[in-house]
Amino acid sequence: MNRSFHSMLGHLQRQKSHHYFDLIDHDEDGFIEEEDFEIQAERLADTRDLSDENREVLRAQMLGWWNQLSATADVNDDGRVSRQEWDRFWEAIQASVEEGTEEEQAQMIESLEQAATVTFHTIDTTGNGEVTEEEYTEWLDAWGADGSDEAFDRLDRNDDGHLTEEDLVEATKEFYLSNDADAPGNSLYGLMQ
Repeated sequence: MNRSFHSMLGHLQRQKSHHYFDLIDHDEDGFIEEEDFEIQAERLADTRDLSDENREVLRAQMLGWWNQLSATADVNDDGRVSRQEWDRFWEAIQASVEEGTEEEQAQMIESLEQAATVTFHTIDTTGNGEVTEEEYTEWLDAWGADGSDEAFDRLDRNDDGHLTEEDLVEATKEFYLSNDADAPGNSLYGLMQ
């Protein structure tokens, strides 16, 4: 089935997509590549002052994220994701949820939930099942994102001072799917410029 996705993303969703692309594209060459994820892993490891062994674990997590993204979004298989491919990737997510069969919808939601779980475990440095504001701030700083205090406050929906895996799952779904300007998940990757 040939679908036209372009109009499916709302203005806010497109803003979030471009904001996230720019955060990932560390070397600012207009493409998301494996090297960008390696840079991100190094920044996060430096922020956390990790041992060599833990640096390697973090690097493997980040490269796993890249491998999953490239398998889905790198349409021309050139080892990098262009902004156009990135937009199509986001549009395909939206189309699966809005127009897909029940099975396609369920698979996409499950994929977003799995991504959120991986993100949660990457941020939760202590492994205690809670992300503190400090852990979240370190993570956003490594991305080069702004507004971690405000973003954390928005994501901490029950004001208990930490984020749970469920909080991250909900925020991830909102980040990718919501066109509601008030959705807390919009700030998952910091405040947009």
